[in-house]
Amino acid sequence: MSDERTPEDMVQECREDAAKMQEKFAAQAALEEHRNNLSKKRRSFAIARAIIQRGKSAGIPDKYIRVKRGELESILCPTFHGDTKRFADLIYKSPELLFEKPFIVIDGGDPDSRKLAGYAILFRMIACDKYGLSYDCGQLSSEFQTIRNQGGNRNDLVERLKKQGALFINEFHPRKFNIHLPDSANFFDQLLGERSDYSKPTILTFSSPLERGVTNLGNAIKDDRCGLYLSMLSHTDVKNNKKVFRIRVK
Repeated sequence: MSDERTPEDMVQECREDAAKMQEKFAAQAALEEHRNNLSKKRRSFAIARAIIQRGKSAGIPDKYIRVKRGELESILCPTFHGDTKRFADLIYKSPELLFEKPFIVIDGGDPDSRKLAGYAILFRMIACDKYGLSYDCGQLSSEFQTIRNQGGNRNDLVERLKKQGALFINEFHPRKFNIHLPDSANFFDQLLGERSDYSKPTILTFSSPLERGVTNLGNAIKDDRCGLYLSMLSHTDVKNNKKVFRIRVK
């Protein structure tokens, strides 16, 4: 049987075949794009889950995991920071800047707001692919004293803490140190000094506000009970300090 198709029919068939091929290629491309997007979402989910797990391993309570930017902004002191939105954006959008100074000092507000700010900063630093730990100042001092009383070596505890990517020490106050037990002061000096030497930032909250270079109500550290580093940090009210990143809450 002879082919009765006209040249026009043959051209039309070619066009239809080409259209079908384009549809097939488009479907394949869409499927590949979907697979790539799904793979990216899975990787992002895995990274987020790993960061949250590192946060929990650092001792961050569940209620302080992933503090929202707005939550931090709401507790920042506008008198001290001026544009609190810009300051919060700096912490959340450029957290790598937090690693440029060895100490991050937080004061003002109440214990809950200081703790929220400290954990928010710690989590942002952990999100920069770092590991961290958190301690209450009294807890850390007690742990050191336990090691000391059991005949251990404080260097073991310092060694464990000095290279942590970020360390948060919460609620420093002179009354947590006994002036007759200078070993605690020496321990904190060694710990903070070696972390500074290794360029590992330490976050500290102070229970008394830092005002005009001294702590409020005459509570400036006037003796060596807490060591040189904590004494120096208790006098760092200025915002533009080469060694200290200052945060004040309300």
